[in-house]
Amino acid sequence: VNHHEMSLSIRPFFQILQEDPAPADAAADAAPAADAAPAADAAPAADAAPAAADSAAGSIAAGDVVFPDDYPNSVKHMLLIGSLGMLIGAGVLIFLQMSRSKPTVSHSLCFLACAISAMAYYAMWTGLGTEYKTTDTTPRVIFLPRYIDWLLTQPLILAALCQINKAEVSVLVSLLGNDILMVLALMIGAINVAPFKYMWWFAGAIFLVIIIVNLIQRLDGQNDVYKISSYIIIACSCVYALAWVLGSEGTASLGLTQEVALVVLTDLVAKLGFSLYFLFNYDTAMGEEGGEESEGLKDGDDNQQFV
Repeated sequence: VNHHEMSLSIRPFFQILQEDPAPADAAADAAPAADAAPAADAAPAADAAPAAADSAAGSIAAGDVVFPDDYPNSVKHMLLIGSLGMLIGAGVLIFLQMSRSKPTVSHSLCFLACAISAMAYYAMWTGLGTEYKTTDTTPRVIFLPRYIDWLLTQPLILAALCQINKAEVSVLVSLLGNDILMVLALMIGAINVAPFKYMWWFAGAIFLVIIIVNLIQRLDGQNDVYKISSYIIIACSCVYALAWVLGSEGTASLGLTQEVALVVLTDLVAKLGFSLYFLFNYDTAMGEEGGEESEGLKDGDDNQQFV
């Protein structure tokens, strides 16, 4: 019944509202003279079907769905791995930045991406913003902090990538704008129901294709650090899209543990792996003279480059 189903909302735990079945003691008190009056035996028979239905529903409602208590242990472990991995990575990145004579924009962008992701995974681990979705075909778990994470961190990673090849402002705006639209489309699709949610996923896939095309067009003539970094971002972005359509948000072909593990590992590669590879090869990536000259944003460039 629709009024028994939980409406979709952003809160850390969710309950499936059900009417309490009539207690057995109340039924006994309602008919104190049942043994004396044979005619009363017909009434329990008439109520047997509704009582059985309420009992079946009550068995589901008996245990409230509360996160993180109702996470499988494997899901808890993977979310904790994601949070700790990003936290340790953020510590390494801030150390790399502080060890330089001058701070760089690239180091700051990579640190912020990992720090934000660490907080997002901690929020999911504690159940904050996790929804138990019952309005779709089957009950599913939706992690809203995941989309907030992507909405903030993916543009930071793309901006760091644009630093390597000193991309023009127009290219930077195109990449970041399409990335934000892609994440928004996936987030709206996640809180929607079939078949409409697949249209949102398809819209997100279109924005992803635009991002990939922009990145591939700029591979010619670039150094190996830029090429490998671009391949990392492209591969991880495609995995994100596949995890959505195969996970809880889409067809639920993957189990919750499989979905969470896939996204956690992909996030670690896309943010922490990318950042460490880029920053450990920073001077090579920026060129012989780029290590000192390109530290920070240079205002007033005639060719409007993001450096």
